[in-house]
Amino acid sequence: MQAHVPAYTVDAPKRYKLILFNFFISNGDAPFKNFSLIETPLGDFKLSPAYDLLNSRIHSQDRALCMSERLHPKSEAKRKIAGQFTILGERAEIAKRQLDAIFEELTAKEKEVATLIDA
Repeated sequence: MQAHVPAYTVDAPKRYKLILFNFFISNGDAPFKNFSLIETPLGDFKLSPAYDLLNSRIHSQDRALCMSERLHPKSEAKRKIAGQFTILGERAEIAKRQLDAIFEELTAKEKEVATLIDA
């Protein structure tokens, strides 16, 4: 993205948030093709809106597909999942305060989400 997206510093946190969201909903079917760039009328590129968001755990018990164990190769996945997301954010050059804000935003309504799932 850094090479092709002029607004990388704006779009990188959006992509990180989308990856984190996919993890939280157990969407293991989120290959690179689900993170697309679209061309703007000015001829530059930006991250496309999110699509193909679903819980793959409903359809499969494959732990790797359901994103339940790790984000990085086994040799790099020495931290717990939260730590792995920190590494991912650091590699994307996203500020720590932005990473914390995204995590907080996606976890702030845990009770409400559980209630909706139970319903």
